[in-house]
Amino acid sequence: MAGRIIGTRLPCCPGKDSRLTVRRNSEQASRPWWIFYEPPGDEPIPADDPHEELVTLVNSLKAEKANSKGGGPFSINEHGQVIVRAKATSGFGNTDYIINVTSQGVVSAYSTPIIFRGGKLDPRVTPKEGELWSGPLSGMSYKFAAPGNPKPPSRKLDEIFVEEEGVVLQISTHARINPYPPTTGSLSKFLQALRRQLPQGGRFRVNEHGRAFTSNGFIYIGTIPTAEWFRPLTARS
Repeated sequence: MAGRIIGTRLPCCPGKDSRLTVRRNSEQASRPWWIFYEPPGDEPIPADDPHEELVTLVNSLKAEKANSKGGGPFSINEHGQVIVRAKATSGFGNTDYIINVTSQGVVSAYSTPIIFRGGKLDPRVTPKEGELWSGPLSGMSYKFAAPGNPKPPSRKLDEIFVEEEGVVLQISTHARINPYPPTTGSLSKFLQALRRQLPQGGRFRVNEHGRAFTSNGFIYIGTIPTAEWFRPLTARS
């Protein structure tokens, strides 16, 4: 295990609304640790399957970097990379984000779908654009600029961005897209769907399978074009 603490000024660092956690499961004596989803204002829901590999990874990173006995919040970003949250020890703020870098120099990822309530809460569902998102509400949070707003520092229209500690990171520069906004292709179609569902701009989330939905109202937008998106975390992060 080669856990690495990363700073908060990264577009794929999760917020508190990611709501995935490792907890003790009183109904599973042989596997006391389990993946749970924590819906807002509701009781935690255990995953349909144990996901032992993921539990081991999260608990190992917690123990190595956060002096934890196990359990606690984590996220999986839209590139499948596992990001563990812990109380800050590194001076970055209130939270440390911890990733695992394998011996091959890549960030540990987890691709097995995490499903809840006997399959009723599935992060891979694909509703029609504008329909209610029925999957778990976990995901990385992003912002979409208001119409006609040439958002600095790029001063380009239709920017997707995150803002951490006063630093703005934008998709046009981070994903090296030129020209921006594109007039054709997958990202152009996704931006059009974003504007239809967020006509005045606003926040949205992207889950571990690339499904995007609004943060308020939880309306499905579409699937992100991963090749034209914020880059995944690297061993240098």
